[in-house]
Amino acid sequence: MDAHGATTGLRVLVPIKYDLGGTITDTRRLMAVMEARHGSVDVDMTMLRSWNLSYLAGHAPVLSCSLPGGETVLAGAKWSFDCRMRMYPWLGVVSVDYMFTLTEGVAEIERFYDDLVEWKNRDYLPYLEHCRALSENLELRIPPGVRSSDSEAHGSAVRALRAGVSAIIEPRPFCYSFHDFRLCFIGDLDDLPDARVRELLWLSDGGADLPEDGLAAPLGFRGLEIASSGWSTVIRAQPGATAVDAETVTTLLNLVHAQWFVCQLWINAHDPRGQQGGAGRRLAGAHVLSANQTALVQDLSEIDNLDVMLKDPALLRVAEYLEANLKVRRHKETAMGLLHALENHSRQLADFNNETELRRVQVLFAISAAAGIASLVPSLTDVGFTLLHVAATVIPLLGFWALFAVDFTGVRRRFRTRRRRP
Repeated sequence: MDAHGATTGLRVLVPIKYDLGGTITDTRRLMAVMEARHGSVDVDMTMLRSWNLSYLAGHAPVLSCSLPGGETVLAGAKWSFDCRMRMYPWLGVVSVDYMFTLTEGVAEIERFYDDLVEWKNRDYLPYLEHCRALSENLELRIPPGVRSSDSEAHGSAVRALRAGVSAIIEPRPFCYSFHDFRLCFIGDLDDLPDARVRELLWLSDGGADLPEDGLAAPLGFRGLEIASSGWSTVIRAQPGATAVDAETVTTLLNLVHAQWFVCQLWINAHDPRGQQGGAGRRLAGAHVLSANQTALVQDLSEIDNLDVMLKDPALLRVAEYLEANLKVRRHKETAMGLLHALENHSRQLADFNNETELRRVQVLFAISAAAGIASLVPSLTDVGFTLLHVAATVIPLLGFWALFAVDFTGVRRRFRTRRRRP
């Protein structure tokens, strides 16, 4: 890398996470669906020495397959790219991972990032349109002509996969249409001096003007140096570091990002009123709230559990470093706030339903009592009661009946409000 950009040989991993719409436990049928569409499927052969067997026994393996690669021009430089689709069945997340390799020219960081976003959006915006997720607010921000592009990368593959697994999925109450992506720059230590690493972490060409604070100190792991801002991660390989170790780090980064994304989809896609992106004030039914609470609890149980997954102290240290920089725990706490809101909403709905049922019983009693009082009047006249005696007998009964038949809640509430006024 020279003073102003990235040089030939730099690799950039861009994992893009999508919601599958629910979790999958039938691994064999999922593999069959993926093979039918994309050919050979690889099973993540996780190192048994580093992972708890009890965790692996209860969770489907990560599955991956190849998507078409190609070449493109970003920031005035030529890049080749490979693409793999990676499935996290127990999270209900699919990751489309692009690995860009700079083959010719020099790429300025800021231009590369801007061109990358524009490049992926040529596929992303038509995908959102197919998913009917382009709201009016979003459409107003899209420049004319951007959506009318013939460039299609992977959006159709994600939609086809969702359709293919619909029969084997345990669905969430909703499907989140939007995606989230991160960047991971991979290169040799000699090609990435400290100043360049800072540029990559800030995605800026500011050089010496970029702040050094606000970033966590780099972490060493088996001949690798890892630095991350959460949005951007840089892996520098020292002499003797192996590609397997670098792949181990990127695998952990992908897993941590998938966990972060599960929190993201709950925070952004779920409406406690039971409507996804709709207007109005319709209250969700009890079964809708129950389904959301159950699904949310199950999903959150798979977040922030790295110590349950891993038994390798060095690998756990890397995973916790990435988790801290991606702020997974804070994102989980935000999602937990949604869970508490659902619980409060459920209690309010239960109170409302109980009050409604009580009011129905009250009305039935009032009707029955009114009928009894009405039938009493002819009987009293038959036995010789005068009109005055009938009134004296019926009026107290009507007063007693009114205590049950009339709802005085609003009157009592207004009375208490007036008494509290100074």
